[in-house]
Amino acid sequence: MPACRFILFVSACVDRRRRSLPSRRGWCVVALALIAIGLGDVSRGKADELPAADAATAISVEPAGIVNAPGEVVEADGSRHAVAELSGIVWLGGDAYAAVMDGSDRVLILTVIPAADGTAPTVTFERSIPLDRLRDWEDLAVFTGPDRRRRWFFVEEDTPAVREFAEGDGDRPVGAGLRPLRAAGTVSLAGPFRSARPNRGPEALAIEPDGSRLWTANEEPLERDGPPVAAGVAGKVRLVGLAIDDAGALGDGAIERRREVIYEVDPPHDRVSLGGGPLYSGVVALVALGEGRLLVLERSAAAGVPPLENRIYLVDTATAAEARDVSGNLAAAEPVAKTLLWKGALGVNLEGLCAGPRLPDGRMTLVAVADNGADNGVGRRPNPVACFFLTSP
Repeated sequence: MPACRFILFVSACVDRRRRSLPSRRGWCVVALALIAIGLGDVSRGKADELPAADAATAISVEPAGIVNAPGEVVEADGSRHAVAELSGIVWLGGDAYAAVMDGSDRVLILTVIPAADGTAPTVTFERSIPLDRLRDWEDLAVFTGPDRRRRWFFVEEDTPAVREFAEGDGDRPVGAGLRPLRAAGTVSLAGPFRSARPNRGPEALAIEPDGSRLWTANEEPLERDGPPVAAGVAGKVRLVGLAIDDAGALGDGAIERRREVIYEVDPPHDRVSLGGGPLYSGVVALVALGEGRLLVLERSAAAGVPPLENRIYLVDTATAAEARDVSGNLAAAEPVAKTLLWKGALGVNLEGLCAGPRLPDGRMTLVAVADNGADNGVGRRPNPVACFFLTSP
């Protein structure tokens, strides 16, 4: 991605949160700095650092290519819908995925085919399906139970809440055609995430492979839990696991039977600072690997060079202390242990991550989407889609 387009991209992402980065003069400095350090085209998918591996678990993550997907989807009838601000993604089976957009009433259906050698994946926007309401959707999770009913869960930070949707008559197995989604239930997150800072509420959603629990998290610290992230200052957030009943739905007791774990987000990344502007560092996506093990995607952004960094950590919530009743400043609260698997910039604002199929060699595909900022009406911005390979015993 050329440096000028990259700068516009970062600016748009921050504008979405009603904040501002440096002046136009400041952005010119960014441009010169980026050109000077030779930031490559995003399609090459190079990371800042090599993936880190945990010797105890032999789990590692390596980047496996990135591509700029289109800025719109063409429906079967020839109509077109803008695709922008992708903030969450989930695997539907085979090569099919679904992605959610901030402030949209449509869900994007796409295919992603990674290249085994780590070069750019093949991404096709197939169609979109309508939702029956509009919210600030941040992430989604899908589960198909033994009854072959596919259930959709979305998290939004307007309310905030997790909302369940069903397809038509609710009896659609994976691989079947998708119907418009209708609301089927809501669980308020106002309790666990009360006093969330503006635009720093629940951003991530993932479901355990056995369908027993939905995991979500606030992006950055709640006001009641401590100060916001700052230069050199980490922040503590809450990983919240909502219990799913035997019928495969979020029941009235989901909040009462929830699991809570304290998670510490890294401080904003090291950079050549340009001064001024907000600092971000928070949890933007989760991947449930089973039995309480989660991949946590952190996103850091600031006015500097580089302006972005993403990190993928592994945590085991099964061995972490319960924090549901922990209140007040979390400075003394013990966070769950985390293991760094990868960090880098890739030149894009990653906001969504999900697990996909395994390759013949046993590696698991991870697919990430980036928020490219709101459409400015001048031209459709491309939508970066990145792949990673997860290697585990």
